[in-house]
Amino acid sequence: MVNQAFLEHLGVMVIGATAFLWLARRLGIPTIVAYLLAGLVIGPWTGLLDQTTEATDLITEMGIVLLLFLVGLELTFEKIREVGKVALVAGSAQVALSVVGGAGFCWLMGFRGSAVWILGFALAFSSTVVVVKMLVSRAESHTLFGQIAVGVLLVQDIVVVLLLTVLGALGQGSNGGAMDLVQSVLIAMGGMIALLAMVLAAARFLLPKPMAWGSRSPETLFIMSLCWCFAVVMATHVLHLSHEIGAFIAGVSLAQLPYSHDLQRRVQPLINFFVAVFFVTLGVHMQFHGEIAFWTQALLLSLFVLAGKFTIIMTIVVRLRFSIKTAFFSALMLSQISEFSFILAGVASRGGMLDADSASLLSVVGLITISISSAAMAQKERLFRLFEKRGWLGFFGPATAREDGAEDPAEPDTQARQGHTVIVGMNTLGRELARRLTDRGQCVIGIDTDPRKLENLPCDTLLGDASMLSVLEEAHFEDARLLVSTLHIAPMNDVLAYRCKMVNTPCSIHGFDLKALNNLLDMDVCYLMVPKVDGIKRQNTVLRKMGILPAKKG
Repeated sequence: MVNQAFLEHLGVMVIGATAFLWLARRLGIPTIVAYLLAGLVIGPWTGLLDQTTEATDLITEMGIVLLLFLVGLELTFEKIREVGKVALVAGSAQVALSVVGGAGFCWLMGFRGSAVWILGFALAFSSTVVVVKMLVSRAESHTLFGQIAVGVLLVQDIVVVLLLTVLGALGQGSNGGAMDLVQSVLIAMGGMIALLAMVLAAARFLLPKPMAWGSRSPETLFIMSLCWCFAVVMATHVLHLSHEIGAFIAGVSLAQLPYSHDLQRRVQPLINFFVAVFFVTLGVHMQFHGEIAFWTQALLLSLFVLAGKFTIIMTIVVRLRFSIKTAFFSALMLSQISEFSFILAGVASRGGMLDADSASLLSVVGLITISISSAAMAQKERLFRLFEKRGWLGFFGPATAREDGAEDPAEPDTQARQGHTVIVGMNTLGRELARRLTDRGQCVIGIDTDPRKLENLPCDTLLGDASMLSVLEEAHFEDARLLVSTLHIAPMNDVLAYRCKMVNTPCSIHGFDLKALNNLLDMDVCYLMVPKVDGIKRQNTVLRKMGILPAKKG
């Protein structure tokens, strides 16, 4: 029987998250901040939830596992090569300087012991969720400062996993001497390397065939991928590693498969739910103190993240010979703490290396820095002009050889996808249309959920479900000269017609069902491909030429 307290608690959390998410959309507040505020309101501020159940806490653990699985899914070897030297140098230098600076700052504020370094690392990381969402929502993923920010985040993610490994080992060996701690760390690092090697080998030699079979059905691929994730997580328990590491490595292994991008889109909604519960729970557990010292520490740590980390990142990027403007935007983008900072604090608390007050302090810092950095990014151009006018940018050095106009280079495929044709459904009709349009010199993007149907096509292809808006956006359907649907799925055709109408993109729909034509006509479809009607017209034309039917009058 389902625990009634669990259902009630989960219901209150979901309702609170929904209400604050709606408010966040209206006010332009990041979703993480909305979830934290929801937890604060239903928790310490109103007392609706004074605690969470064991089952609710299990859901938050699931959120952490799936979040790291998604981060791993994005870590392809191609992406590592793309970010290259700049990301490695900038990311490594930023983490090192921020950790040392943050730890020193915390020591000056009176923190001692392991808490100094835990807080130092927590302050060094920036939020992958917040940064990526800001880049996508503002169509700035391909800007130079966006690529630098993603590269730095990539290095941070790797450091997080290594740090979680070390913390897990320290937690197990915390009761022993120095040699026991060193031995535990070495064993954990060796176990992680061995697990990574085995999992990547499986991804290279074992997974391709079964995953290729599963990819014929998006649902099968989704379930098989989650099965692989939890199988690797179970393996980490055998090796005495944390489940967060197993989820990350499982994601990395699947990221090397050709359909990993489609898998990311399918896992995202599930992860959104678990992550929402995770951050709401975090807000419920936040403990505010009325002492002036607590709030003074929170404001000072927030100031270090917003100003100190900004200065560190900007200095590094300028020294790598990027323009002042690129460095300014990159630093502004990364001036907050990460969702992984909260995960790190939780792991450290379970291991007895961080007290509850320090974890609550870190939550307040996250609330402040994520809110301010998101608002600052919305006004980045105005802030840059203000800093430039006041002469504050001269502190970082003169403008370098790279031009400020280089901040917004589009990728080649983005430039090509202007005035292109998007074809949804690579059945016989779709494949023939793709070939004929490509032969005429048209730029075509073919979309289908079955990778086999996308093989040997002369045009660009995209694996995914076109009913998902993210798939259409990746195909830049709002800039297309035409969208063609050859699908025999009436509800899907209605959705495509509606979305094309919303962005004023002309569309041509396969009207195989005569009963559904009125819906399509109401959505201003430019051309309806109706085989029965078109066939009769063609037949009548031939019969008139043969003299069997009388010629048209007039």
